[in-house]
Amino acid sequence: MASKPEETPLKPVKTRGKVELSEKHLQALQKRSHLSEDEIRSTFEDFRSMASSGQLSLEEFTTLWSETSPSTQANDPESNHVTKRVFAFFDRDHSGKVDFSEFILASVLMAPGTPTQKLALLFVLCDFNSDGFLSMEEIEHMYLITKAGEETLDQKEYETFKAHLKTVFPTYDVNKDGKMTQKQFRNLCTNDDIFKRLVA
Repeated sequence: MASKPEETPLKPVKTRGKVELSEKHLQALQKRSHLSEDEIRSTFEDFRSMASSGQLSLEEFTTLWSETSPSTQANDPESNHVTKRVFAFFDRDHSGKVDFSEFILASVLMAPGTPTQKLALLFVLCDFNSDGFLSMEEIEHMYLITKAGEETLDQKEYETFKAHLKTVFPTYDVNKDGKMTQKQFRNLCTNDDIFKRLVA
């Protein structure tokens, strides 16, 4: 059986103590975020000025997020609460730090964008084991990611979503293998009313 092609790690590299953005890293981020080279480089310079180690703490993330997201303010308690939720959801390895890739993908997802861009990014963010497919559990987590910017999570609404997912998953899992390809996931999100509202 053919092995899955090795993906380019989405990590900046350190050169003589300085965090650098390699060409491979840049190209991988362009592919995943749909941002231009100039947009990524500009964001990286802001990131590097604050995160010399290549990672942001919650405090650093809050400061940079408030500068790049017009709807948030660094000293506003409500904005800080939302930012903490965003940080927690995008700190995927639970290290207490967010690297550049996690930061820029979070920025793109939380900003206005085309449905195609957001669906492609959601697929990448939810594919936790990087196997190129989404399981039902990974799609359940997608709900939490899309609600990351909200102040509170409606648990009843979340349970309703999970029940709906169990009903519709077999319809779009055309191979009946318990997982969805990116195309199947896109079909689900563009044809099912609940998913359409969720990713709008």
